[in-house]
Amino acid sequence: MKKISAFSRLRGFTLMETLLAVALVGVMLSIFLTVFVPARGLVRQALTRQESERITGILRAEINTLRGDEMAKDAKVSTPDKYLTTFDKGFYWLKKSARPSSSIVIFSYRADLSKSPRADGSFPPIPAGKSVPGKNMQLVSIACPMDDPLHRNDIRDAVGPVFLVKMTQLKHQKDGVYLKLKNPGVIHEANKPEEFVSEPGKADAWGGVIFCRADFYHMNPPNPARYKGKKWEKLGRPLFSANFSFRR
Repeated sequence: MKKISAFSRLRGFTLMETLLAVALVGVMLSIFLTVFVPARGLVRQALTRQESERITGILRAEINTLRGDEMAKDAKVSTPDKYLTTFDKGFYWLKKSARPSSSIVIFSYRADLSKSPRADGSFPPIPAGKSVPGKNMQLVSIACPMDDPLHRNDIRDAVGPVFLVKMTQLKHQKDGVYLKLKNPGVIHEANKPEEFVSEPGKADAWGGVIFCRADFYHMNPPNPARYKGKKWEKLGRPLFSANFSFRR
């Protein structure tokens, strides 16, 4: 009678079987990486593009809106803080972008709808980190100059990332070519803002257009005081850029 030892019953895989198993796993891993990793990259790219378009849309919408506290009532010309038209608002926002400390910020915050609206129609923010169960609130997005006294303190209560925007005028050459001017916030061939901003009753008759390039930076930390005296060169490369225009 043949005896079977315990050692024979516990025998493992042979070298050939192990190599075949490793090869099979390698083939399956290669198929997974080929099929699924590019798909994930495309989804991530689409989400990034969608977010950049949303942020750019916030800037465009805000430039094309005159809030109650921005209107230059009974004035002959616009000023850096009071505007006769949305074109004038865009003009001065472009000039403010010469320095990070006065440029445009874009952020979202939780608006406290239980409070009375402020002078520009917006609601005050709920302080960051404060519990809001059952609170009558709404998440809103806004674009404003960093030195805006009404919204400057809202930045500390921002929800999510805060973006800093550098706006630079593009000079139209020919054949669809645009030249990026060296000095941001400078209107080409203009000695005085009054040569470009509107006059009462003439806004509809003017057909001027300004082409811009907006560079969006991640504002980190989101503290306006940390950007006093800084230059754009110190902020590194922008996260993304977009071209747009505004007209009279």
